[in-house]
Amino acid sequence: MKITFLGTGASLGVPVLGCQCSVCQSKDAHDKRLRSSLFVETKNDRILIDPGPDFRQQTLTHHITRIDTFLITHPHHDHIGGLDDTRPLFYAMDRKPLRFYAELFTIEAIRKHFDYLFPAGGKTTYHGAPESRFHTIEAGNPFQTTSGTQVLPLRAFHGKIPVTGFKIQNLVYLTDVKKIPKQTLEQINNNTVLILGALHRQPHPLHFNLNEALEFIRKTHPALTYLTHMSHWMGKHNEVQKILPPNVFLAYDGLTVNL
Repeated sequence: MKITFLGTGASLGVPVLGCQCSVCQSKDAHDKRLRSSLFVETKNDRILIDPGPDFRQQTLTHHITRIDTFLITHPHHDHIGGLDDTRPLFYAMDRKPLRFYAELFTIEAIRKHFDYLFPAGGKTTYHGAPESRFHTIEAGNPFQTTSGTQVLPLRAFHGKIPVTGFKIQNLVYLTDVKKIPKQTLEQINNNTVLILGALHRQPHPLHFNLNEALEFIRKTHPALTYLTHMSHWMGKHNEVQKILPPNVFLAYDGLTVNL
């Protein structure tokens, strides 16, 4: 299994529009962060987690022309804003239906913003709309994608808002988290490669900050951890990496890892 970090930034990305801070003005490519998204490649499946507003740019950059499975964590714009750009992908894939897996609260929110993806009676009046199949999943109940990948949805909380994490083989993806219940903790062990959201250094009501993320890592003992969904307030990549434990890494856009 191979993973590629298509984006590792928080909702505003890095650089932030109009910001003159040292991180946003950095010339280091590691400090350029599109909105968070992950591409997972298995033998039979190409999986994209969260088609955010940079989806078009990310797929062009990484020459992605096929996505068998979309997994969506929650319906905030920085995680679903690229859904409209799935239209040309549908045609590039010879009109193969696009398959989305998400919890019901996420699907209902997507319906409000992208109603043409849910045509009544299988027909739509929106020109060029893709054929989309939305599959309702539940945290704690494993499912198999159409391409045959076993996925376990995991419960976490973004403040008081539920979000969906995902476990695929020994990979666990948890972003936009502030509270993680016991049943999810039990899915992480010393064989796990953990991808964990860590917004920045200061406390935040909806997200782990860096210290909270590191404490969670100490508690769960994953083999490796990659931090993602970072704002410019996290600091410069190379400076922060120096203070992290040996098995913890700041992810960056374009990073690929073979598991």
